[in-house]
Amino acid sequence: MSAAGELTKEATNRKVTVGGIEINFYEAGSGPVLLCTHGGGPGANAWDNTKYSLAELARDFRVILMDLPGFGGSQKHVSRGGVPVDVYLARLKRDFLDELGVPRASVYGSSAFSAAALRFGLTYPERTDKIIIQAYSPVPEGEPTPGLLSLQAFATDPSLENMRRMCEMFVPDARLRTPEFIQARFGAAMVPGHLESRREFSMAGNSDLREELPGLAAPVLILWGACDNMIPVKGVLDSIFLIPDARAHVWSNTGHFVVYEHPAEFARLVAGFLRL
Repeated sequence: MSAAGELTKEATNRKVTVGGIEINFYEAGSGPVLLCTHGGGPGANAWDNTKYSLAELARDFRVILMDLPGFGGSQKHVSRGGVPVDVYLARLKRDFLDELGVPRASVYGSSAFSAAALRFGLTYPERTDKIIIQAYSPVPEGEPTPGLLSLQAFATDPSLENMRRMCEMFVPDARLRTPEFIQARFGAAMVPGHLESRREFSMAGNSDLREELPGLAAPVLILWGACDNMIPVKGVLDSIFLIPDARAHVWSNTGHFVVYEHPAEFARLVAGFLRL
């Protein structure tokens, strides 16, 4: 594990092969395990999703940031063989934790991959402590939102200008949309094989969880921004009503990328929930 003063991307980086798939991940801290993934948009990856809160969370937890197949430093061009995305990724998380010798963990999923975190709790209750999800509604929205349309536009035409527009949808506060932030996301999106590979794990490939969620045993924390242009915040009530043990925190004047917009409070909320 890395000490608090060494939480760089390089110092925390690890790789492991799970079922023939090379998985890239980052690890810091000790204690109960918190397994974090990321969202499904172009350029998404585990390090850039949660690095803002990593040092604080690693004070009390063994935090593992996992790049899913096709994303970040993990293997590209992985096929799920027609298996629903949430089912495939929940099983991959189980096997990944087996490789690390972790019998039980809390799991955090963001946006499109929140369904995989919930599926992990549904399928492997004996392996699940608690679940954190961000900007996910189990009820289909219908017409694509402006934010989702911006993801599609970039996937079709991966230009810096389309990435800039996509970031406007992610983060409504212009002060936080620095050139460095936009360029980093653009660079991550242009990693060879990423844009083609992420299509295999699109949000549309998830199961409909509405009938199953009332049977979820694990406690769930739902996080959202009130000004989310990707997934409308009204979806928070869909999850609250369907999940037996759920609580939610919604930030005003906040977009889709809540851990970036409120890193310290995000860490406090998650750590407090995990200690309950």
